This record gives sequence, structure tokens and C-alpha cells, in this order.
Amino acid sequence: MDIAEVKFILSNSTTFNKLNESAIDELILIAIIKEYKKGQIIYKQFDPADYFYFILKGKVVASVSYENKEIEIDLLKRCMSFGIISLFTDQPHSITAKAIETSYILIVEKEKFKQFLTKYPNISLDFSRMLSQRVRAQEARPKKIFQFRRIAILGFSSSGKTTYLYKLCKVLKKVTNRKVIGIEISLTDTFMLPYFIKKEQNALLLSKFDENKIFENIISDDADYLLLKLDTKDLFGDFLNFISENYHFIIYEVPSLEMIDVVDEFIDVADYIDFILFSQLEELKRSSIFIGELKNKYSFTQDRIRVLVNEFGSKDNLLTQEKLTILDHPIYATLPPISTDAYDKAITRISRQLGEVVVGLALGSGAAYGFSHIGVLKVLEEHNVTVDLICGTSMGSVIAALWALGYKIFEIERLAKEFGKLLRSFSFFGFSIPFRGLIRSKHLEHLCKKIFGNKSFYDVKHALKIVAFDFVKKQTTVIDSGPIYKAVAASCAMPGIFEPVKFKEELLLDGGILNPLPTKILLNYNVNRVIAVNITPTQEEIFREYKKRNKHHIFDFIFGSIETMQREFINKAVSIADVVIHPNLEGIGWMEFEKVYEIIERGKLAAIEKIEEIKKLECYCV
Repeated sequence: MDIAEVKFILSNSTTFNKLNESAIDELILIAIIKEYKKGQIIYKQFDPADYFYFILKGKVVASVSYENKEIEIDLLKRCMSFGIISLFTDQPHSITAKAIETSYILIVEKEKFKQFLTKYPNISLDFSRMLSQRVRAQEARPKKIFQFRRIAILGFSSSGKTTYLYKLCKVLKKVTNRKVIGIEISLTDTFMLPYFIKKEQNALLLSKFDENKIFENIISDDADYLLLKLDTKDLFGDFLNFISENYHFIIYEVPSLEMIDVVDEFIDVADYIDFILFSQLEELKRSSIFIGELKNKYSFTQDRIRVLVNEFGSKDNLLTQEKLTILDHPIYATLPPISTDAYDKAITRISRQLGEVVVGLALGSGAAYGFSHIGVLKVLEEHNVTVDLICGTSMGSVIAALWALGYKIFEIERLAKEFGKLLRSFSFFGFSIPFRGLIRSKHLEHLCKKIFGNKSFYDVKHALKIVAFDFVKKQTTVIDSGPIYKAVAASCAMPGIFEPVKFKEELLLDGGILNPLPTKILLNYNVNRVIAVNITPTQEEIFREYKKRNKHHIFDFIFGSIETMQREFINKAVSIADVVIHPNLEGIGWMEFEKVYEIIERGKLAAIEKIEEIKKLECYCV
């Protein structure tokens, strides 16, 4: 891996994204990048802890030896660190770490890493919290969980906390296949969870907490659930630590804030706070005060407090910006009425983000070759592969936008064919003066508007990012608001052919100039699994095609030259992706838009070849 790629991954990881560029450079300077082949041991259980480890690319399995058996307890992926607990306790490693595919690991010698953290306390606190998350089981039993997350659900009365708890646990279990437990905490004998689970179970008195008997109180359903009566607070930390040895996700509902005076015991031990509220003026004001206390008193960073606003029930007719102003905090998600499919879809999105199984699809640039993206999407839909975020450049933005708006595949085929036909019909009578491009931007915008109408990013059914090039700032820009047709036109405005598109205060051109395959953009939006569709021919493919043809169109020279300049960008983009789909488009020209169905079929065949690899990414629909 080259240094630029390493630097990019570190800068966009939750572990190191608080560091500035010079600090990232310093970290790379004291580190080594080591490649581990599939099956190669990184370190063994009980080996001395000498290094900090961070996965740049690949997968590592964590396992423990117990009674002459090797038990796999966790799978570690890109942007995850390990070796932390041993590094800071000077105890031997409690697990064996082994690469299960070719992996690149950033390694820093123990003392150098400790000195680095001392110099940068803004991430030292995060590592202290991370250290508390890594569980070292008692020697009498094998370690079961390598890393866990604790989510505390807070809110005022009747805010829908228990519904959220039940649904979140159920879906989180399904999308991650990890061990999940939901805990409803009450000060009385009244519990709501049995109503959802349709099973009765006695509550566990916290004062009677016993490690050997606690599982008698577990309610097994889609996930595990527990009713906990809070007759004392003194044992809550011990109780939660034991639960954390057995579950990857511990989600607990704190009694309503009107009913409990001191919440320290519940907050100090949480990794995230999910704060649920109604869109009512007074509740927004009360919530703002409490969220301020979370930040100041408990030193919770903004990203660890996730505000969810219920859309059902009585509410004020406040605009989103007004709510944000009152809260003085971002809104993480809105929760539609519970009885609707939209509520379940919202919970699914939250679960996939929490479970770090967010799948992003990058659709590359390539004129008529972009039709092959349709074939890829068709295969992904047929195999129930979930795409949480789609990002497109140039012709890839056309297909990405159509899919994100919720069009069916046959509709996308029809609209894409119409788009290609309109492109082929362009005459050059609309020269721009002065010559910013052969064709005025308004003609391209008019063409895009015929396809997308007045639909905006508010109309999308799937998260969408469109990539363009900011001519004034000479940098990539990501468009995710405003009219879709305008964003697509900007992303498709090939320099020299079209004049720049004016979008708000910017002059924008083809996104493929710097981002012909926008995998890096996906990482910026916390995507954990990256599928890339690279429709740019390789050097060998171009050479073979050149030898076959007697005549060449002017666009062959234009696109061929651009592709040559973009090759380095493509290579870096491909290296970031978990799966790369590369359709064989030999025998087809860049501008042969009339071959739409043949190109779609090429994309379909390429996706079918990769579908088993994609399934291993654990990105199924629920």
C-alpha cells in the first residue's frame, strides 16, 4: 500500500479522524506497514504484547484456546484496532490473531505508541474508553467476546423507548448475527417488553444478581431480553460488566428521566446514548438542557449522543432547522409511525450503522459503458443484497440517481435508453460563447431534466451522493441536496465538451476528473463494505480494442486520453474496495449508446461472477 492510501484510511477512521494531517504523518512515520497472507498468524494467545495493531485492509479472526480447542470469538475488519488491552496492561495477549485473507496491518511499537498518545490527548481518551470495552474473561472460563458496545436508551415518559429497544435488538441480531441483549430497567414491577415478546418472565432484582443464575432470567426470542428491577444502583456496574462478557451489543432502557434523579450509573458505562423525544416545543427545550449536561458533565462527544425524533403523536409544526436550533445538536434519525413499514426501515438503517455492516456501491464514469451499472443493480436486487448508500460519478451518477429515486430496473432501462438517445442527438449548434465548452450547460441540464423532472434529494428512497469537480477550488465536491437533474448534469459535464454547470455558487464539471470511481467518497460516509463497479477499460483492454478497429471516432481519442490520465485514480479506488466488479466491454465503443441492452447484459454477467464474493460481505436485506 502506498503512503497516500494509508493516510487516507487513517484520516477517515473513527479511531484517528480527530487528528490533523501533521499528526497522521507523524503516526505513519513511527509505524510500519506489514502484509499478512491468508492463514498467517499475527500473534498468539499468551505472546508478549509489544505492538499496537490497526487493520488498513483485510480481515483478521480473533480466537482463544480452551480445553485443547480453538474457539473463534470475533472477526476484525478494516479500520479496527487490536492488541489494546495487553498494550496498556503489560499482560500477555488474551487472544490469537490470524489473517483470514491478505491483510495490511499498521503496526506501532508499544512505547512509541504510548508516547504518541501522550502527545495527542484528544484520541488518548478514546483509547481509554476502548480499553474498558475489551473484555478479559476470568481465567476459569474462556473469553467469549473480544469487543462489545453498550447503548443506553434515554428519554421522557411515553417517548417510545421500549418499542425502539425491542425493534432495535431484533433487527440488529438479524443484520449482524452477533449476540444481542435488550434490557428493560424499571423502578417498579411494571414492564413493557413482555407485551412485545409475548412471553412472561420474572424480573431480576439487581440486589439478587448472581453470575451463576442470571441466565435463568433471560428471555430468548429473536434476540435475548432481560427485565431488570432496580432495587439498588450499587451493583449495576458489576452486572453490566458480566453481561458484556457474553454479548456483542448490550442495549438497555433507562427509566424515564422524570422518574429518576441520578443517571450517572447508566451513563458513565455507556458507549452511546440514544436519546428519543417527541417533536414538541417543550420537550425539545427539556431535551436540549439534558443533552447539554451529557456533553459537559459526562464529557460525551457529539457523535456519541444520537438524537432520534418521533414523527408520530402530537407535535409542533416546527421546521427541521428550528428543531436543530432548539436542540443545539444534530438529529441522528427520525422515527416514523410505529405501525408503518417506514418505521422498520428506519430501524434497519440504524441497526446496520450500529452493527457496522453499511454497504456502499460506487458507480464509475464511462459514457455508454455506464449502462452496465444497470445489469449490476439487477443482480444485486435478485440476490437481496442491501445497498445503504449509492455514489455515482458522471454516467454512474445517472444510474445511481435513478435507482436511489426508487425506479424499478425495467424503468431504469427505459429511462437510461432515452437518456442515451438524447445524448446522441446533441448537435453542436448550441456553441457556448466564450468557449467554455462546445455545448452550453443549459442544453445538458435540459436533457437531464427530461429524465429527472423536478425531483430533488428529498425524494430519494436510498441515500445518494453525486460527485462533481469544483473548477474554481480545483477539488472534488459531493452533492447531496437540491435538484437531482442539476447535480447529474454537473457530474456529467465533460470538460471541453460541455461548459461548466452553475450549481449554487459553484462552477462544476465532470466528477470523473478526480474521482472516476468514487470509493473514497463512500469511506467518508462511514461505509463499512465497499462494492465498486469499475467500467474503465484496463490498459490491456484498450490496446486489444485499438488493434481491432480500423477507424476511430473523435470521442475514442477524447475518452481514451482521459482514461489514461485517470488510471492512477482508478487503481487507488480499486484498492479500497472490498469487491470490484469489472464488466468486459470489449467490442463496444464509448459512445455506442444504442447498444444499451448488450451493455446491461455485460454488467449482469460481471456481477454474477462476483455475487458469491459479495454475499460474504454480510449485506443481505432483512
